[in-house]
Amino acid sequence: MDRSVNQPEYFHTFLAETQEHLLTMQRWLSVMSNHPEDQEALLCLFRSLHSIKGMAASMGFKGLAKVAHGMEDGLDRLRRSGKLPAEAVEPLYQGLELLEARLADIASGNPESQEGAGVGDPKERVHTLRISIPGGDVALWMLVVNELMRLGTLRSCEPAPEKIAEGTLPAVLEVDLLCRFEIEEIEQRCQRICDSVAVELTSRADAEPGLAMQHGVGQPTVRVSTNLLDRCVGLSGELLTVRHRLQASLKQGNQEEIEGSCLQLDRLLADLRHQVLDARMVPLEAVTASLPRLVKDLCRNTGKAIRLNLVGNEVRLDRAILEAMSEPLVHMVRNAVDHGIEEQGTITIAARRDRDRVTLDVIDDGRGFDVEWLLERARQDGFLEAGENTHLSGSELLQLICRPGFSTARRITETSGRGIGMDVVRHTIDKLGGTLQLLPGQGQGACFRFILPLTVSIVPVLLVEAGGQTVALPLMWIEQTLDVPRQQLRCFDDSHTIDLGNRQLPVVFLSRHLGHSPFSGNGSSTIICELRGGHAGLVVDAVIGQREVFVKPLDFPLNRIQGLSGATILGDGRVVFLIDPCSLLPSPSLIPSKGEAL
Repeated sequence: MDRSVNQPEYFHTFLAETQEHLLTMQRWLSVMSNHPEDQEALLCLFRSLHSIKGMAASMGFKGLAKVAHGMEDGLDRLRRSGKLPAEAVEPLYQGLELLEARLADIASGNPESQEGAGVGDPKERVHTLRISIPGGDVALWMLVVNELMRLGTLRSCEPAPEKIAEGTLPAVLEVDLLCRFEIEEIEQRCQRICDSVAVELTSRADAEPGLAMQHGVGQPTVRVSTNLLDRCVGLSGELLTVRHRLQASLKQGNQEEIEGSCLQLDRLLADLRHQVLDARMVPLEAVTASLPRLVKDLCRNTGKAIRLNLVGNEVRLDRAILEAMSEPLVHMVRNAVDHGIEEQGTITIAARRDRDRVTLDVIDDGRGFDVEWLLERARQDGFLEAGENTHLSGSELLQLICRPGFSTARRITETSGRGIGMDVVRHTIDKLGGTLQLLPGQGQGACFRFILPLTVSIVPVLLVEAGGQTVALPLMWIEQTLDVPRQQLRCFDDSHTIDLGNRQLPVVFLSRHLGHSPFSGNGSSTIICELRGGHAGLVVDAVIGQREVFVKPLDFPLNRIQGLSGATILGDGRVVFLIDPCSLLPSPSLIPSKGEAL
């Protein structure tokens, strides 16, 4: 195809740098939409486009270079006039989408199409599908997977095709399929193989431009400063020195030198871990750069006048977290535009760093939630019994609107109303070990708050014992630990509570969730956990202590077990599972009104 095939190191650098220039163009084009006479923005646009053209030409990608060259000519004329006319904004956005489509083709190994790749082509969509085959065998499953691959690109498949080929037959196949076909066409193509195939759509989103991590352009990469690399090299050298010192101390049997070397080794490893995690951090702008364009398109389709306000774009999170957050943010913005704001208003996405967490608020100043209408809708759709829950707290309202199939929209539109989006958002946040809250908005608006960990790789945990097993609880959700005598726990209708000052909190026994009987002794330890806007207690048999652990994700079928968020290996070789307290503890709104002593 071109000389880049034989130079993979340059190829991946080209993909990463081109995507970075496209993100820069997204940002400056958004600025110029509101400030057409901004000369600096116009110059930055021109520089990024010129760089893309030069890199594409040097790598032999003539199609991409040709598109960039045509856009550069038009932008050069605008640069001479000193102003970006309103009628030029839309063609520039369309040209940007075409550049992104060409880059995605290059990254996936597809030849650059010289025909039929015009701006007016239908967009690819990401379909999250659940596929089942009653009584299917290995051959049948593999034929269906191969058909899906013909239809588009499998961004994820669980279980993986190679697992199926080895004989792992799923009850349900879960896939993210990037393709240009609608769900009906996908199902028809699969049913040509077997008429009993059932294809269920759980979510759908346009393949948004400008999101490198969502498109999957190239290998997952981050830009790292040379200063950080120098620090890592320096730390590596110091680690080698400490290793030699420790080896010499062990041969001599010098206990004091051994202890000193271990302390120094611990300090250096902590510093190295900090530097490596810092290298994985990416600014929030990586996933918010395309949102102004999304709002602009939605406003054009709906006839509304809505402004998007981005605050804290410089806040940095682990790349893996940002990659997962791109789709939930798109869902939230669509919902706010479609049935949050009626005619005109503002959507604000505000991020801030809070110790080892990031708080991300999505706020709109629209009409808010009509709770009475939602209750009636929930009864009609079978989510509530007649007369049940005449009043909803914030956490109960959030649980209701996040139920699969329930929608807050009064009518179905092209962008929302099918009761899928909030379920996907909640599921994604839970998988990240974060939490989602619904807060009172200003006036009649709504505010959804995401509380996210900074990283999903190395996390501080509290090791506890319950039912004879050692498990880990993420420290980010723990407010305090208490030694509470069993007699102080109160029982009401087979549930337990604890009085903590002026608060009465629901309590559950971790050993029961692990399949064991509760500890029979008098003593017990209660972990007070923060969850979804409230607090609850988790009773364990013993508290072992705090650790910083490297978390490994779980594969099928362990990833299907509710409450497990990962695993780690302790120094003695034991495998310990991480428990997500938010998935085990009851809603803070379900606190009994009274109780009796045990």
